[in-house]
Amino acid sequence: MALKKPTLDTSKALEFAVSKKLGSSQSPVGDTRLAANIRKDLHSRLKIHAATENTTIGELLENLIESNIP
Repeated sequence: MALKKPTLDTSKALEFAVSKKLGSSQSPVGDTRLAANIRKDLHSRLKIHAATENTTIGELLENLIESNIP
């Protein structure tokens, strides 16, 4: 049996992108993408903590910034 090559339904992809309200940078509208270099061990701990708390790294960082920077 031959497998069919997958195809992309562009209308559904566009509908998904619009529903997520992503801007040109692929960040939600009103957000800014941040890139930072941190040690591997800290990144691993951060990922584990985010998963344990059922949240995202971004939300953890936002909370830390809001509680520590006036």
